[in-house]
Parts: sequence; structure tokens; C-alpha cells
Amino acid sequence: METGPEASSYLVPFLLAAAVAAAALSAVAWLLARRATELRRIRAALGTLGGDHADPVRGARKAADEAARLDTALSELRAILEHAPAGIIAIDGLDRIITINPAAAGLLGTEGRPAEGRLLGEIARSPELASLIAQARAAARSAESELELSSEAGMHRAGCTVVPLSDAVGSAQLLLVLEDRTELRRLEALRTEFVANVSHELRTPITSIRGYAETLVESFELQPEAARFARTILRSSARLGAIIDDLLLLSGLEEPSARESITTSPVRLAGVVAEAVEQATAGARDKGITIEPHIDPCLWVNGNAGLLAHAVGNLVSNAVKYGPSDSVVRVDAAAEGDAAVIAVTDRGPGIPEVHRARLFERFYRVDRARSRESGGTGLGLAIVKHVAQVHGGSVSVESRTDSQHGSTFRIRLPLVVESTARNFPLPEAGPNDRGESRRTA
Repeated sequence: METGPEASSYLVPFLLAAAVAAAALSAVAWLLARRATELRRIRAALGTLGGDHADPVRGARKAADEAARLDTALSELRAILEHAPAGIIAIDGLDRIITINPAAAGLLGTEGRPAEGRLLGEIARSPELASLIAQARAAARSAESELELSSEAGMHRAGCTVVPLSDAVGSAQLLLVLEDRTELRRLEALRTEFVANVSHELRTPITSIRGYAETLVESFELQPEAARFARTILRSSARLGAIIDDLLLLSGLEEPSARESITTSPVRLAGVVAEAVEQATAGARDKGITIEPHIDPCLWVNGNAGLLAHAVGNLVSNAVKYGPSDSVVRVDAAAEGDAAVIAVTDRGPGIPEVHRARLFERFYRVDRARSRESGGTGLGLAIVKHVAQVHGGSVSVESRTDSQHGSTFRIRLPLVVESTARNFPLPEAGPNDRGESRRTA
């Protein structure tokens, strides 16, 4: 069949129209495919955000709810930081401030001025703080101390805890928590001064009362009833005198400058323990108690021999007072790492756990009636704690109230380095210095 000119004239436009239609359909198909891909991506994103891949609309709602929850949590966190009574500062690896709350800004005197981005050392001048930060960063664990801060707000005493943060927190590496203790320390100083002044004022009249009571008891023939009254006055005045002496000692130990003001020298602990055991000998003999010292004769510390003997004597005397008759009190002194540890162990009834946290507070008693009967002042353990602290040490207690009842009190003190200790003369060691037991019954 031949194609005429007329048919050819229709065919060419038709083919062109078909080609254009095909191109248009291809373009539409490509656009639809791209839209479908975008929709799938949106669905996947919404499903990922909301945790619901099957229903992206529900996922989107979940994502919106999560965003609202996070916004609320962030607002709450900001409110907590703004109203927290403790100062909170986050710093980066160069000690630049990332975040600081109003309490910290008030402590450092930067209220009303931006502190973010500034170096912490610019607004808080304290070598102790810089050392504490370096310690926490090097050890990768929390470090805390009480230190003095000098800033635009003046001088402050503050308790500071430095906490390393994980890498997930962004540029912040360390968190500083500051507690302003300036007013607390001022009040404590006033209390210490008041107690010392009152104790000094009471010492003279009580000494007079005690002297007159002793004269009445020892030098006069009194009627039985009057003699009983005089002995009661003598015992009570002696106890008041002991309380005043302990209060004066404790007031001195609580002074901020106590550590610098006490006279120190190299002290051999064997001599300190021997003196403490000697003080408790009479009481131990009355109860048939054996005191067993186990002392390393080569232990030296730098300290005040009188204060150390007083502290160890308090522990040994307490062990004798509260230990049962015909029992054993063990006194150990040995090196543990870079510390000398003095441990006094008794077989007494033990101390319930509820009392242990407050055991070293002044006038705190586990059994008030028994403490009064034993003649204690209620200040002995507080003195032990402060003596340890002014020597750069610490005190602790372990106790059991079950069938294996008993208590162990420990004083930890920094050891004198061995090379220095070799230059100290070693006194002749008595039997107790070599670990032999002393039978006081």
C-alpha cells in the first residue's frame, strides 16, 4: 500500500506528538518516582524520630511529643540551676567557663556580667582550686576540699567538689560544685572563742571549789552526812575541771590556724603508745584487763608528742572503760603505705551503726547513763578527731554488736620519710615497744 503525500503529512505530526507525550510521561514518571523516594525518606525519618516505622504520622506525633518533653526538661534544668543554693560551674579542657549558675556568680562576684567564655582563674584566684582541678583531671575521679577563694566579691571559705564529666557532655569536661561556708566558719570561730572565754572564766572558781572540798575531806573530821556532801562536791568539781580542760584543748584544736601553731618535731610512736598505756594501767588493773601493745619500734611521725599521747590515751582509756572485765585491749601501730596507723581494739558491747556517724561530735554519747557513771566528759573522741586532723591525718571506727562484738578505733597519720627517720636517734625500747603484752591485773 502506498502512502500518499496526504497520509505523510499526518504521520509526521503524529509521531512528534507521540514523542512529546512519551517525554512528558517519562518526566511525570521521574517526578513521581522522586516524590515517592522523598516520601519514603520522610516516612523513614518520621518513623525513626517517633519510633514507629509502620505509621509515620504517629511517629511524627511521638517526635513532637518528645521534642516538647525535652524542651520542658531543659526548662526545668535551667530553673534548677538558677535556684540551686550551691554554686555550679562547668569548664572545658582549658578551664574556660561553659556554664555558671547565679549562686556561683554571686560567690565569685560576677553577677550582671557574662562569665561564660572567661578563664576560671581570671575570676577565682586560688592556687588550692587550681590544684584540686588538676588532681581531679589527672585521676579522672572526683576530688573535694575546703579552700579559700579570692575573687571580686572578696575572700570566701568554700567547700569545693570537682567532678569529671564524660565526653558525651560536649565541650564541658569538669563540673565544680561550690558551697559557701564563710558564714558557717565565722559562727564556728565565734563559738570557739565564746567557749574558750567561758572556760577560762570558770576555771578559777572551780579550782577554788575543788581545793576547798579537798581540804574539807582530808583535813577535817566531819559528820558522816557532811563528809558525803564534801566528797560529792569534790567529785563533781573534779569532773567539771576535766570538762573545762578538755573544752580549752578542743577550742585550741578547732582554730583554723591550729595546724600551723602547734609545736611539732619527729615523734616515735612507740613512746607515744607506751605513755598512753601507762595512763590506762590503773583502770585496767581494777577490771583485770590485759593491754597488749604490738608496736613497730621504727615508726616515726612529725607531730606534737603530748597531743598524740593524749589522743591515743583517750582511745585506750575508753577501751578499758567499756571493755568487759578480764578481757583484752589490743593496741597496734604499723605502717600502711605512706601512713602510720594506730589501732585500739576492745571486746566491748560494740557501737550500733546509727551512732557511728556522730560518734566524734563533742558531747555525743551512745549510752549517756553509762558515760556519766564512768566519769567521761563526752569530749574525748572529739579531741581524738581534731588531734588527728591537725597532724594531717584522720580517725575512723569499726564496730560489731553481734556475738563477735567489739570496736576498733584507728588513727592514720602521715609517716616521716624513711631517709629522714634514719637520722633520728632510737631510744632504748622497753618491753611494750617490742610488742610484749602488759598484764595489768
